[in-house]
Amino acid sequence: MFPVMSSAHKLNGYLFCLMLAGMLLYSLPVVVSFSKSQTDAFSLFMDGKLLRKFEQRYDKDIFLRDPSVRLWADIQYRLFGEGRPGVVLGKDGWLYTNQEYLVPNDLTANLNNQLERIAKVHQLLQEHGKQLVLLPVPMKLDIYAEHASSPVDPRALELYARFVRELGQRQIATAAVQKAFRRQRDDAELFVRTDTHWSPAGARLAAQELVRQYPQLRGEQPYVSRPVGEKVVKGDLLNYVQFDPNLAPQLFKPVTIALYETTNDAQNVDEDSLFGEQQQSLALVGSSYSKIDDWNFVGFLKEALQNDLVSMAVEARGPFQAMDEFTRSELLSNPHIQTVIWEFPLRTVLAQRDGSKSWQTAQHHPF
Repeated sequence: MFPVMSSAHKLNGYLFCLMLAGMLLYSLPVVVSFSKSQTDAFSLFMDGKLLRKFEQRYDKDIFLRDPSVRLWADIQYRLFGEGRPGVVLGKDGWLYTNQEYLVPNDLTANLNNQLERIAKVHQLLQEHGKQLVLLPVPMKLDIYAEHASSPVDPRALELYARFVRELGQRQIATAAVQKAFRRQRDDAELFVRTDTHWSPAGARLAAQELVRQYPQLRGEQPYVSRPVGEKVVKGDLLNYVQFDPNLAPQLFKPVTIALYETTNDAQNVDEDSLFGEQQQSLALVGSSYSKIDDWNFVGFLKEALQNDLVSMAVEARGPFQAMDEFTRSELLSNPHIQTVIWEFPLRTVLAQRDGSKSWQTAQHHPF
């Protein structure tokens, strides 16, 4: 039989009431500050968002939050060797997004759904006289599986070849870079060890490989990318590692990347170039791999293509969001744009789901 408490001491009741009173007094300044900052409180209240917004503000300001989060993170790492949901700890200080491990049971249906969406984009661009070249970005786990400490689903490692093959069957031009990444993965770190994204070396290799496969896109403008410094990057995956750095110091070693600037030294600075409209025949549509300046993918693409281009990339929303914005913009009907390069992270195929809430379910992941 389990012991049953039939009565409680009055002191317990007094302490409980004292705790409630203390939390009430602590909450009052937060409530007052929150109320002063809200200009649309009524509309938020009507659709139920006001309470959620206050909860987020309260959780952020509570003084016990950070110590409690760190304590639980320490316990979780000591007992299970894990970080927060969203990251998978690897060996040698490598981190991976859990997106690359979460292979859905309905992978075939999920893949077909993504391919159908891509095919619709392909058809729409064709109707507007534009060629689509899709550049699938391989998964970090695919290129550097040797640093993984957790078993890798074979379907994830086979997904790139399957994706490219399915695109080919739909007559969609593809710049497959997986083989080049695998060949050169030991020459330089093509992905940032603590980040979901490629490194500048990976971005440059992808740009060079695309032009090798599609030399007809190459122009005659002498773009050159030069190193202009270095930068220590934290890595977005470290946001999910909140335990004491002394428990796993290899994960917190600083990662330094080279910063590049791409210029066209031969460009004439005349009245036309300053005030005239520059017409590009190439457009880049992409995700954070293209949007984040640290990787300089836009610059490396200009250098490899020896051509200027217009870029439309969206950070942390995935490639479909960027393409939606491109097709809704005036660029779709721009007759000068003949080729659209679509940078497409392969892990999108695993992250996206069927249904209207697919963007919401993957929104917190950094594409």
